[in-house]
Amino acid sequence: MKLDRSQGLLFGLAAAIWLLAPATQSVFRCEPEVQSPLVAPSGYGERIFSSAYVILEHMGWWLWPFGRDWVLRPLEPQALFAINLLFWLILVLMLRHAWRLRRWNPWVFGGLAWAVVWLIPFSGIFPTGWPPFSELYTIVAGLGLAVMMASLMRQCGQFALRKRLPKPWRATYAVLTLGLAVWVGALAAEDIARHQRNPTERIRYTAKTEPGNAPAVAELARIEARAGNTELAETLILRVSRAAPWYREIPYIKAEILLARGETAAAQHYLDNILREYPDDERALALRKDE
Repeated sequence: MKLDRSQGLLFGLAAAIWLLAPATQSVFRCEPEVQSPLVAPSGYGERIFSSAYVILEHMGWWLWPFGRDWVLRPLEPQALFAINLLFWLILVLMLRHAWRLRRWNPWVFGGLAWAVVWLIPFSGIFPTGWPPFSELYTIVAGLGLAVMMASLMRQCGQFALRKRLPKPWRATYAVLTLGLAVWVGALAAEDIARHQRNPTERIRYTAKTEPGNAPAVAELARIEARAGNTELAETLILRVSRAAPWYREIPYIKAEILLARGETAAAQHYLDNILREYPDDERALALRKDE
């Protein structure tokens, strides 16, 4: 099946948008991510209720990454009733309006549906044990979002060139086309700005700009412990313990802090608790060897 010129332009533009996206660039760079389950103990119904929040947060990070860094977010469904309800409303309205636009631009609904369907397995509905927020999940979902953006850019450009349309309408569509092009360029600029910081600086930045982001603060505690700032590390991990006591990284980081301070007996307590539940836990076993 041969592609006509319009379809070739669409897919070429979509490929360029996808390649320029910060999520794509991060995965291509193979940068290390903090991998830890962030989902609080919750029932199946609660996980379904919070799934729209997780899906839209991933899509939002891909479409609007400005000012963000490190896809680390605590997820506690019990404390997010109003937010979850709002995100479900937004998701339903987005799909509804995209469906209504399918007669004029089927790629908008197709791209959006592709992203949503791809992100469903990573939305927390299924207890996979993976972190619910990760740049890795946006790499394929971003294909649909790139097609959606490219189709809007192409359609606005076509309307801007239609001589039958009144001048004000053509000017409006020209501005929209230019705006979408600037947006794509801004995605690439944001990617360059983000990766000028090394991983430690990026975690510090996230913990500073999002003090309620328990995973980022926990990673900062780990960094401070390794640097010998054990008092600061202890203060940070206590803050995380109060905000997200269910967070699985806490006992590991507490053990690391205690080992850095030379308190091996106290560290052993946390490591024993981990190994009692997970006897083959490689990280806990490695920390035990470091005692």
